[in-house]
Amino acid sequence: MDATAHLLERLLLGALLPVWMLAGFADWACHRRERIESSAGWKESALHLLMIGELGVAVLLLLWCEVTATVLLLALAACVLHEITLWVDLTYASARRVIPPIEQWVHGLQMGLPWLALLTLCIAYRGQSLAILGLGPETADWALRLRDPPVPTAAKAAVLVGAAMLVLLPFLQEFQRCRALRPASPPSGRTR
Repeated sequence: MDATAHLLERLLLGALLPVWMLAGFADWACHRRERIESSAGWKESALHLLMIGELGVAVLLLLWCEVTATVLLLALAACVLHEITLWVDLTYASARRVIPPIEQWVHGLQMGLPWLALLTLCIAYRGQSLAILGLGPETADWALRLRDPPVPTAAKAAVLVGAAMLVLLPFLQEFQRCRALRPASPPSGRTR
C-alpha cells in the first residue's frame, strides 16, 4: 500500500466512518422523536435494518479483505442496493408520515457518505479501480483474500463497537419498539 492509500484509509476509518455512524444514530433519534412505530411502523424499521446489513457487509469486507477488483465491485453493489432500498424506504415512509427537515438532512449524509467512501477507496486503490475498466498498468485481481498486513485490531474493534452502539443496537431497538406497537388499523395518511 502506498502512502496515499494509507492516508486515505486512515481518513475513511478516522473520519468518514465515524460521521456516517453518527448520522445513523441521528436518524434513529429522528425516528424515535417522530414515533414511527405509530405511523410507518415495523415495515419502515425493517427497511432500515436491511440498509444497515447491505452496507455492513461491505464494511466488514473492507476491514478484513484485501482491496481487490472483487472487493471494489462488491462495495459498489452494496452502495447500489442501499440506494434502491433507500428509495423504497423513503417512498414508503413519506406516504405514511411527515419527514421533517432535520431528518431529510441526516438522510442526505447517509446517502452521500457511502458513495464518498467508495470514491475514496477507488482513489486509494486506483490501480485496481482502473483495471476493472481495462485501463492502467495493473491487471484486475479477482481474488478474495484476507488483508496482509491486516487492519489494526484496535481500528477494527473501534469500528465494530461504534457500529454496534450507534447503529445496530438502536435500530434493533427501533424494530422491537415498532413490532410491539401494532396499530389496530393502518393510519389513514401521513401523521405528524
